[in-house]
Parts: sequence; C-alpha cells; structure tokens
Amino acid sequence: MKVCIDPGHGGSDPGACGNGLQEKDIALTVALKVRDYLTAAGCTLIMTRETDKDVGYSGDDATTELQARCNISNNFGADVFVSIHCNSFSNSVANGTETIYCAGSPQSAKLAEFIQNQLIGLGDLVDRGLKTDSLYVTKHTDAPAVLTELAFISNQENASKLGDQHWQDEFARAIARGVTDYAN
Repeated sequence: MKVCIDPGHGGSDPGACGNGLQEKDIALTVALKVRDYLTAAGCTLIMTRETDKDVGYSGDDATTELQARCNISNNFGADVFVSIHCNSFSNSVANGTETIYCAGSPQSAKLAEFIQNQLIGLGDLVDRGLKTDSLYVTKHTDAPAVLTELAFISNQENASKLGDQHWQDEFARAIARGVTDYAN
C-alpha cells in the first residue's frame, strides 16, 4: 500500500499554538513516527514534509500551499492520504479527538473510521467522532483522504498529551494501525 502522510502546517505557518506548543511541531513529530511504523509494516511512504518547512514556496497563498500537498500525494499515486493536525478553540474546555473526511467518499469514510477507532482505543480521549467537511486536502487528493485532529492544543490536559513523547508515540501507533486496518 502506498501512503502519503501530511504533517499539517510547517515552515512559515505554525498552525494552532497553545500551552507552549506549536501545531506544526507536534504534527511533524507524530507524522515521522507514523512513517516509521507504516514502513515497518511494509507500506511504501511519501511525506509532504520531513522537516519544518513550507511544502510549496514560502509566501505562497494557502490554496497554493495546500495544492502542493495534494500534488505530492497525487503524483505519488497514493492509496491513502492522512493529514495530521492538532485542534484549537477559543474556549479552552473543548477537548478530544476527531477525524474528518470529505462527504461522498465511502473509502475515505472507512479510513476515517479505522483511524478514529484506533485513536479512541488509546483511552483517556474524548471521542468527538467522525466529521464530514470539504477541507482542501481531503477534497483535492485522488486517494481516500482524511484529516485527523489528535487533540486540542488549546486545552491544557490535551496539550499535556500532545507535548508528551509517550503520547506522541501512542498517537502515531494508533494512526498506523488505522491505516493497516483499512488496508486489510
């Protein structure tokens, strides 16, 4: 199986920030671990980024940056696309994990369900469920595509997990298991 892993944000775009953390750093750390687990499981991987950089060119508008991510997946001929993010909300009470896919794609819905089930299986995370939304990267990739929001960087308890190496590894294992569940 050919997998494209997309660590959200990066380079000039830090993503959400809270509790001393930046989304781009958490997404990259978890994504690199997902890459390693899926490679060990026999998958062929491509990453949209492996360092803290813009995927397109610094200064690109958001659509051009997002399309650069989709192009990597589409040109690779990925069988699945997984974008990794941290959620944020103005009310710091909001917490939990959710996985988003584009409505009308039964394969994306199935991939989202497998990943969400693995993440919730870690325990101690509020299940915000599956969501449908036509996010740019889930809409413009050829492969079944999902965007997972690991937890809320704006919530102190969730952020303590996001910043913890053990939890980062657990998030990565769960995503990798979700992808391999989907493949099987």
